[in-house]
Amino acid sequence: MRGVAQVTAAIASVLLFAIGVMLTYEVVARYFFNAPTIWAEELSRLAMIWAVFIGSAALLRGGDHIRVTVITEKLPPALRNVMEVFSLVFVAVISGFVAWHGTPIAWNSFERGRTVGSMLDLPSWVSQASVPLGFALIAIQAVALIFAVPRQGVATAASDHIEL
Repeated sequence: MRGVAQVTAAIASVLLFAIGVMLTYEVVARYFFNAPTIWAEELSRLAMIWAVFIGSAALLRGGDHIRVTVITEKLPPALRNVMEVFSLVFVAVISGFVAWHGTPIAWNSFERGRTVGSMLDLPSWVSQASVPLGFALIAIQAVALIFAVPRQGVATAASDHIEL
């Protein structure tokens, strides 16, 4: 799973960089040449959606997501590991649920040929597919970490130096 997380993180990074390029181009075109684009805002929004959802599994793997540890950091290591596994099970279940129920929505949009109704009129499934894919990656990563925590503990299970 480490390789998948690294690839999705790299793709998310490229997408975020592309957003910066697209929006910079839009600002220059609009305000310096009075020639706004019809594509920059919409494609940057689409890139942001994909970057967030496919990059989330890498954040979970690296322990870089938002956590509230005010209580768990005061617990002994064994109990902290139990709480970590419990939270990862919760993340895996919820993420699996979203992936399972999000897939038919994106597939339905694909089958019906729905579009977003904007200037570019992109197919709706292009953005909708990011949700089940991203949450499926999160669920898989959470399961991998569930098995890593008992072996390696909370502090090291999410480290980039651990092979899963």
